Amino acid sequence: MPTEQPPTTHVPTEPADGASGWRLEEDARGVTARDRRGSPVAHVDIIEEGERVDLVFWFDERLPGPVTTGLAREAFAHPALRPHRPVAAALPQHQADALGELRAHLAGVTTHVAGTTCLVVGQVRGG
Repeated sequence: MPTEQPPTTHVPTEPADGASGWRLEEDARGVTARDRRGSPVAHVDIIEEGERVDLVFWFDERLPGPVTTGLAREAFAHPALRPHRPVAAALPQHQADALGELRAHLAGVTTHVAGTTCLVVGQVRGG
């Protein structure tokens, strides 16, 4: 018998730079950004590993900053990312907007570069 998946939430978004037509979709496993055709253009997996939450980001390289920032911001609405919880995130190192959003939500941040990947470790800021 197949397991029932929670419904997907659609979060319509209009970036300030006029790059309209994309939307964010949330489910129990993460957040996906889709273009106007419905194709995925970015995604973050949200994985609970004991006390720590792992965030694994994928981005299409042609995305405007508001899309990458919105995806990172929406990830922190996930119930797993409660205050003071340890977080480890992996994202492409050239995604400065998403990195800035991660830093806005995390305290005690350390950042490491490994090849083309940026590894970010911290704790969700207190509420």
